[in-house]
Amino acid sequence: MLRNTKQQTLFKQLMANIYPFSAIRPSPVYADQLVFTTMQAESVAGNLNKSGALPPLKTLLETVARQRPEIPELQADAFEEVKNKLQSLLSNNRLWQDAKPGIYVYEIAHKNYRQTGIWALTGLADYTTGKVKIHELTLDDSVRRLKNYRQHTGLEGNPVLLTYPPSMVINRIIAETREKTKKTSFGNREAFHRLWKIEDEATIKKLTDAFAQVDVVYVADGHHRLKSARMLAQEQQAAGLPVFDTITSLYMATDQLRMQEYDRVVLPATAIDKHEVLDRIMENFDAKRIHGNKPLQPKEKTQMGMHLAGRWFSLAPIIPPAGENADSLDVSILQNQVLAPIFGITDPGADTRLKCIGGDKAIEEIQALLEEHPQAVVFTLCPLSVEQLLKVADAGEILPPKSTWITPKVPYGLLMFRHS
Repeated sequence: MLRNTKQQTLFKQLMANIYPFSAIRPSPVYADQLVFTTMQAESVAGNLNKSGALPPLKTLLETVARQRPEIPELQADAFEEVKNKLQSLLSNNRLWQDAKPGIYVYEIAHKNYRQTGIWALTGLADYTTGKVKIHELTLDDSVRRLKNYRQHTGLEGNPVLLTYPPSMVINRIIAETREKTKKTSFGNREAFHRLWKIEDEATIKKLTDAFAQVDVVYVADGHHRLKSARMLAQEQQAAGLPVFDTITSLYMATDQLRMQEYDRVVLPATAIDKHEVLDRIMENFDAKRIHGNKPLQPKEKTQMGMHLAGRWFSLAPIIPPAGENADSLDVSILQNQVLAPIFGITDPGADTRLKCIGGDKAIEEIQALLEEHPQAVVFTLCPLSVEQLLKVADAGEILPPKSTWITPKVPYGLLMFRHS
């Protein structure tokens, strides 16, 4: 029991608030064409070239706006086209809108593991008041583009990914829902995606009450979307307009998340002297050539891989960092001791010479990039752990942009939400 009013106020400030929503989802007949199941834009059917096939939802409703030059007239036309296409898909029963709001249990099942969570709306007030903790810097240009898209279309095709300490109550509700509720399931050779909708008001109340007892929530993936949503809501409120005050969110307990590598590739604007670069790196790192010249994807903290002028090296700091703050993490060591002083990349979020590549196919993408840009310098990093991530967020510290690659990556259009 809380002992005083001050403690009660503090506890209330840390509660997580979730809400049901009426999702827009693909008709099962067309889901194989409209819904992506991988970040590489592969449809559930894996065949976008068959006669009469529909373009994926991400192309129809998002990419089309990004491809237009940012001239006001062209952007206005693009956003209007998105709204018209969405309405057409609904009218032609390619997409369905749930008549009754609900909260959804979502599961992605891979060959060797599965991840399960709760998909609902989150009030933006939770983010504004600090109930949702962040850990990563954002890119101003990305935030601006996302805000414009949200303002003019009102559409959310993906949820932000939030994480919280495991809860026995929430786990029990998820298990009961999976057992008693009919599921929707589809997928491809890489993964199956399953959804169970919770409509029962009593169960929804139990679930919202359970989340109200979660005393801390962290952003795992979606910093840019959250910041852009908050900025838009503040502008709408100041202008006396209807406020888009919620955002679709997938809540997964910390034990459900998987952290993967997020590597760096430097594309020099001018030719570099490989010997000079290596000499400067060896001032702070022990560098060793890798036997067989094979790519290195580190699995241990403070070990990095580097590809320079056709050779792969392993790097380790000569003086290992002390403590476990943000500056001691590999992504910060690389930024502070290599990218900034040697390559002049002081703003990793805005510098076009820096590319960030992550996920299961990171090494394949890096190899392809090296073929196209032989002068590129690659740095591969050990994935952060969930524990490291939470410590940074709890301490109020911030990592460089694109520091974490966290799964699941939910396919665009699986469940959508439209503000009105």
